[in-house]
Amino acid sequence: MLKFRSALIAGCAAAALAVAPMASASAHGYRHGGGLIFGLAAVGAAAIVGVATIVTAPIRALAAPAYAGPAYYAPPPAYYPPPSAYYPPPPSYYAPPAYYAPPPPPPPPYGYYPPPGYYGR
Repeated sequence: MLKFRSALIAGCAAAALAVAPMASASAHGYRHGGGLIFGLAAVGAAAIVGVATIVTAPIRALAAPAYAGPAYYAPPPAYYPPPSAYYPPPPSYYAPPAYYAPPPPPPPPYGYYPPPGYYGR
């Protein structure tokens, strides 16, 4: 059984290596590495994040019960009304709202003057 299992694991590893691409990823002739300084900065940032995660893990483990929500959800209401199956079409036009002012009167015709005595009283 042990030899069969070892052979199966070795066969899966060989198949994975055979399927994996042999060439590196193409960047169309450009080097997108960033250089030595970027690499060192990335390694340093990863180390800092790893240390911060390990240092704060006990605090998070102790605070986990405070973050826990309710153990269950409330049950849904017992009855929902059925959805309406038909909505009537809207009317073909709407009357203007009541708070709109009436339209202004048309302007007087050209050459119209107020009647005499209209302003003198």
